[in-house]
Amino acid sequence: MLKIDELFTLAEEAAGELKKLDLDGYAILVLSKLSRQVRFAANKISVTKTWDETTFEVLVEKDQRVSAFSIGYASREMIPKIAQQSIEALKNVPPRQDYAPLPEPASKYPELPVTIDETLLKTPEKLLDIAQTAINTGLQEGAKKIAGTILANAYNFVLITSAGFQKGISASNIYLDVRAFMTKEATGHASVASNKIADINVDEVASIAARDAKISENIKAIDPGRYNTVFTIDATASLMNLVGGASSAYAVDAGFSFFIKKLGTQVAPEMLTIEDNPLSPNGYHVRNFDDEGVPTRKLFIIEKGVLKSYLHNRFTAKKFNAEHTGHAGWLFPHPWEIVVLPGDASWEELLESIGKGLIVSNATYIRFQNYVTGDFSAIIRDGVFYVENGEIKHAVKGLRLSDNVPRMLQNLIGLGKETRQVYHWWLEWGIPVVTSALAIKDVGFTKAI
Repeated sequence: MLKIDELFTLAEEAAGELKKLDLDGYAILVLSKLSRQVRFAANKISVTKTWDETTFEVLVEKDQRVSAFSIGYASREMIPKIAQQSIEALKNVPPRQDYAPLPEPASKYPELPVTIDETLLKTPEKLLDIAQTAINTGLQEGAKKIAGTILANAYNFVLITSAGFQKGISASNIYLDVRAFMTKEATGHASVASNKIADINVDEVASIAARDAKISENIKAIDPGRYNTVFTIDATASLMNLVGGASSAYAVDAGFSFFIKKLGTQVAPEMLTIEDNPLSPNGYHVRNFDDEGVPTRKLFIIEKGVLKSYLHNRFTAKKFNAEHTGHAGWLFPHPWEIVVLPGDASWEELLESIGKGLIVSNATYIRFQNYVTGDFSAIIRDGVFYVENGEIKHAVKGLRLSDNVPRMLQNLIGLGKETRQVYHWWLEWGIPVVTSALAIKDVGFTKAI
C-alpha cells in the first residue's frame, strides 16, 4: 500500500499531464488499498486472500462536457496515457445543461475522527481468530454449520482538483457477515461493521445467526396478507439503504425516487430521525471531504418524520438551486453513512407492540416495481417468524415481502434502543447503516414463487 506522500506525487504528475490539454477542469483521485478477506464455510476457514492495489480515478471537463474514468496503476509509465484517455473520454460526451465548475476549496474542513487501524497491517492473523471465534460460537449455540465472510480494508487516498483542492485521507474498515445452518430452510444471519477490529462483536452476530437458525427448524407456511412486523437490525439496514438512495437529488431528478416533491413534508412519524454522518468515530465509511473537495458534515435526511434534505453535488445543487451538501460523487450524489437515531423500546417491547405478526431478519434481492411510488418486493430469509403476544410461535416459509416504502415509513410504530452498524455485500446501495430494530404495522406479504 502506497503512502499518502507517494500518492500526492503520482497525482501531481498526472495533473501535469492534464494541464497540457487546455481543459476547463479536472480532478484526480488516487487510491491505494490493502484488502484482506477471510471466508469460512461448513465450520472451516476455506479462503484467505490479500489484495494490494492502486487506482487512478480521473474526471475531465471541457466546454461543459464531463467524463470520468478509472485506470489501474502499475508503473509511472502509464501516467502519460491518462492524457490520451482523457481526450478519448470527452469525444462523444454531450454538454451538460446543469454544468457547474468544480468548487473552490473551503477555508476549513472537519477533523477526520479516525485513522488506519494498525492491527490490519501488523497483525492480520487476528482476522483468522475472528473467523474461528464465529465458527466456535455458532456451534456452541447449537447450529450445525457456520459460514461467513470477513473483509478488511486499509487505504490511503488523495484528491487533487483544478480548482486548487488538495487533501488526503488514511482510514480503514472491516465487516463480518455470518450465516448459520440447521437445514436448507432453517438458517440465520447477522453482520457487523466498523473502522477498527476492536468494535467487531463476533460473539453477538454469531449467536444471533445460530439462534435464528435453530428456531427456524419449526417452520410452517402461513397465508399471504398484511402483518404487523418487526424488522431486525440487519433487515432494517436493507430498508434504510432504499431511503438513503432515494434521498439523492440525482435519483429525484432522474425519476428513481419515492421522495419526489416531498421535501419539507411529513414522510414518517415524529419518532423517526435519519441522518447521514460521514464523521462518526466508528463509521465504516468515514470522509471529511467529498469527491469534489467540499467539506462533509452530519446532515439530517429525515428529522422527526420530516424530509429535510436531498443530497447534492455541484450539478444537482445548481439544477435544484440548492446548497451543495458534501455528497459528491462525480456523477451523482450519495449518502456516506446512514444513522437511524434509536428509540426507547426493548426487543421484548417491540414484539409485544405488534400483537400477532411477523419478525423479518433479512431482506435481500430487493426489486422495485415503481421507483416513484416506492412499490417493491424482496426475498425474506434467515429467520422469518410468526409472533403472538410477544412470543415466537414458529418460523415461516413461503412469503415474499411486497409493499411500498412511503407507506411503511408512515406505518412505523416502534423503534428499538439497541443499535449495531451493518454492512454487507447485498445492501442495495452499498451504504453502511447504524440502526436499531423497528416495528411497522400492516406490512404486505405475497406468496413466494
